[in-house]
Amino acid sequence: MLELLEQLFRQVRVYTQSERYDRKQIYAQSPRHTTMQFDRDAEDIIVRGLEESGYGFEVITEERATFSTSSSPTYRIVVDPIDGSTNVARGIMTAGIALAVLPIDSPVLPENVQWALVGELFSGIVYQAQRGGGAFRNGRRCQVSDVKSLKHCLAGINLDGRDSKLTRTLLSGSPGIEYVRRMGSSAIDSVYVASGTYDAYIDVGDILTGESFLASASIVLEAGGIISDPQGKPLRPITNLTEGFSLIAACTKELHQEIITKIQSAR
Repeated sequence: MLELLEQLFRQVRVYTQSERYDRKQIYAQSPRHTTMQFDRDAEDIIVRGLEESGYGFEVITEERATFSTSSSPTYRIVVDPIDGSTNVARGIMTAGIALAVLPIDSPVLPENVQWALVGELFSGIVYQAQRGGGAFRNGRRCQVSDVKSLKHCLAGINLDGRDSKLTRTLLSGSPGIEYVRRMGSSAIDSVYVASGTYDAYIDVGDILTGESFLASASIVLEAGGIISDPQGKPLRPITNLTEGFSLIAACTKELHQEIITKIQSAR
């Protein structure tokens, strides 16, 4: 299955280097959402590969209604064809493809993901995991860092329309976060925790949707990290790709608790 997911990722990468790739063309636009042509094309490539794979999938994806590739699918796959569309449209070279496969009868939660892949569209770096088999970056086993405190922490924080009060609390006061980064792709920002690139990723405001974090969160868990909501509780199941979530990903229990405590101080 991981071989199929990587093949789909590579096919999308080839498309982005082809003549028909246009980062400015709009496929559909509404007052609430703009779908770029490259988003639709990437999704078409992935859907076609799933249909031709011989596996039976229920396909949950960003740009079309849920459907099945067979009458009795064995698996459910959650697809984010390109996470970081604004980056792509602006020419910023950070975007990701996120694919998470679960048994058809499992609630859609990071801990239930059987196979996951997050690929960096422009660099070609691949993060992947199989449940119970560990996490890998370009084929080499990876794990979270051992940072235990905010004062030694490099954290990714999503600032895009998020809870301004909580964001100010996270960025000020003591203990403070030593370094803050934001790549513009939640799939990439969150999976960086798995390899120790980030020590934590914080996304609060109930805006993040499931396709953007499911694969990454499952890879973080396989790398030894912790995933929760801002109260420190397990995430609720993903039932659709319109409902917003908040996410805390951290490398250690100690760092996770410091983040939760700091968030709670703002409430």
